[in-house]
Amino acid sequence: MNTLRSNLVLGLLLLLIPATSYGQDKSKKTFFSALKEGQIVTVKEVGGKYEITVLKNAPVGSKVLEIGNDFVVFEDPAGVLETRIHVTSIKCITRLKLPKE
Repeated sequence: MNTLRSNLVLGLLLLLIPATSYGQDKSKKTFFSALKEGQIVTVKEVGGKYEITVLKNAPVGSKVLEIGNDFVVFEDPAGVLETRIHVTSIKCITRLKLPKE
């Protein structure tokens, strides 16, 4: 009887513990995955929300200073303004891909 009870408890524990991918290092994709600190981007307000465009090798634009879980911080091209924008105020993040020559 004691063995039956311990087998029942063990079976219930196995059903209740979720299977995990322990040991696998797979990075999660987040809303800010397209952004990297130090990147030059353009930030434009449209209808009360911000559109962020990632430009490769852009000469002028806002610099990404910090990326949090629910916010991003930009520095303007002159280096005098620092703007923190919450994720709910961002409409989209667009990555511009130019054709290769």
